[in-house]
Amino acid sequence: MKHSSKLRSLMLLSMLALFLPLFAQDDKQKDTFDWNPVMDAIIQIESRGIETARNGQYLGVLQIAPVLVRECNDIMRSRGDSRRFTLNDRLSRQKSKEMFVTIMSKYNPENDIDKACRIWKMGIRYTIKGSQQFVNRVRSVMKQQAKQKAKSEE
Repeated sequence: MKHSSKLRSLMLLSMLALFLPLFAQDDKQKDTFDWNPVMDAIIQIESRGIETARNGQYLGVLQIAPVLVRECNDIMRSRGDSRRFTLNDRLSRQKSKEMFVTIMSKYNPENDIDKACRIWKMGIRYTIKGSQQFVNRVRSVMKQQAKQKAKSEE
């Protein structure tokens, strides 16, 4: 009886040792997901890359509203991060991208590109119907940009 219990424990530990790295790799992939192609496509659609682009309360290359800046700061505060974004950070391409990644890390931890587009277009209470056209546009621009990049690397 003792022998089979030890054997089961040994088998369980062996299985954990085999599968644990797979889970760790999955978490690492989530932390290093490259949002740049998605953000670059959204930037092209939203502002054509013009950092000072404005449409009502929306400002910058990613057309960020003040409420999104507040939400990013709330997310960072809840994580114990002392950094904060300002409304003027919307004029910085780099800071705007950091805000995008911050929002996605909370509301889209699975790194789903379509979901990211939907959240960006309509917020966390998006509808599929209301956001599908934007998803299609982003996907189309991403394809065009990938083709241009491949062509320039030839």
